[in-house]
Amino acid sequence: MHTRYVTACLMGAVSLMLLIGPACSKKEIQATSGSKSSERPIAKAGRADSGTAARTEPGISEQDLLKPGKDPSAENLQGDIPGDIKVAKVQPSDSTSRIAEDIRREQVATAASGLKDVFFAFDSWNITEEARQALSSDAEWIKANPNSMLKIEGHCDERGTQAYNLVLGEKRAKAVRNYLAELGVVANRLAVVSYGKERPFCKERDELCYQQNRRGHIVVRTK
Repeated sequence: MHTRYVTACLMGAVSLMLLIGPACSKKEIQATSGSKSSERPIAKAGRADSGTAARTEPGISEQDLLKPGKDPSAENLQGDIPGDIKVAKVQPSDSTSRIAEDIRREQVATAASGLKDVFFAFDSWNITEEARQALSSDAEWIKANPNSMLKIEGHCDERGTQAYNLVLGEKRAKAVRNYLAELGVVANRLAVVSYGKERPFCKERDELCYQQNRRGHIVVRTK
């Protein structure tokens, strides 16, 4: 009898707890939903918050950025260049071709003039008798063409150092100029230059070739 009474009391207590529990949970949920949260709302997926640094450029949608072959940065660069500005193309320098053309014109003018070269003995800048005859003929042409300007080149054969031959070539060119001045040619019409052994007339290594390279060459200037 006592056992049945205790059992009945326990079952009644359990039933009462089951009835009271849901009511308390409902009240707690309602209280939570009715309160104001202090946290910021979570942004929707796929959109950046307006206060953050990550943003797309105006006028370009995310779909455009994802399209294959689309390069917004390249399009912006092209859009920044005004249509009236053209990119200049670098042309190769034509100084080399001008120099070659000047040399060719001088060669043609010199050949047409009939001016004669003067040749020297080894390691010498003395004017020989044969050279005097050639320079006499050259002086007649120069005086007959008063508007012509001339250049006297001093040349050497390959023997000796470059520095020594440059000095020797200058002495030969000046010797030619001085003799032409004695024949009545105005000296300021005659420029002097030395090439030493850098511009040989021929390149064989024998005395016949060396003799042709030891020369004073008179050039008619074209500029």
